[in-house]
Amino acid sequence: MYRYISQVVLVSVLVLLGAFTVVNAQGQNSSGKPALDNKDPLLYDAQIYASNNNVSTEEALHRFQLQDIAGKLDAELSKNETGTFAGLWVEHTPEFRVVAQFTRNGEEIIKPYLKQHTELANIVEVRTANVSLANLQRDQADASSSINALGIRVQSDINVYNNNVELYITKADRSRFDDALQRGEIRLPDTVKVITVEVEQMAVEADEPLLTPAAQESPETPGFGVILSVVSLLVVTMYRRKI
Repeated sequence: MYRYISQVVLVSVLVLLGAFTVVNAQGQNSSGKPALDNKDPLLYDAQIYASNNNVSTEEALHRFQLQDIAGKLDAELSKNETGTFAGLWVEHTPEFRVVAQFTRNGEEIIKPYLKQHTELANIVEVRTANVSLANLQRDQADASSSINALGIRVQSDINVYNNNVELYITKADRSRFDDALQRGEIRLPDTVKVITVEVEQMAVEADEPLLTPAAQESPETPGFGVILSVVSLLVVTMYRRKI
């Protein structure tokens, strides 16, 4: 059964871990600016976001609200438009916007939803993708099942931005996987990309996100309804599914 997992940063985004400021005992950060007020977690997150994105704290809070609304839109499209919806994400730079992908007729499909979520009407960009999210989910499930049946450990995600499925195989299992693939024991559709990772990058528990090389270099964002301070450092917030 598919579920939301923590939002994952694109390979191409900037590594922004160093953007956090360190508050010293005098109530100032390392740049000499006044220390942030961490009594209100949401305000604290907004202040960090504002500082790193060159916007006001009020604008940061407004964007957090829009991100929550975008989450609702994503859920509605995933449920109601399975034949054409290909995923949604939020971009924070160079401008704040919501990107929704469809395999066809995206502009027409999204119109009634934007009448309901009017706050997003001026910031939604519709793009065209080759494969629907539902088909990517099917390919993800089929590929993972066939590989697991051979006793090869695999984890997977759907990369909405790239419109494909990513399979993660450890270096130790890669030769077995390649041999099975060559023998025809595993058949992968064109939507699937295989990525080799170190064994320690594989999630220990089912509820943990896979530690891909990109995820290790950059922080992950929480779900739409939960905003942590790390969300302010992201260039792109993505929506991916994991089995």
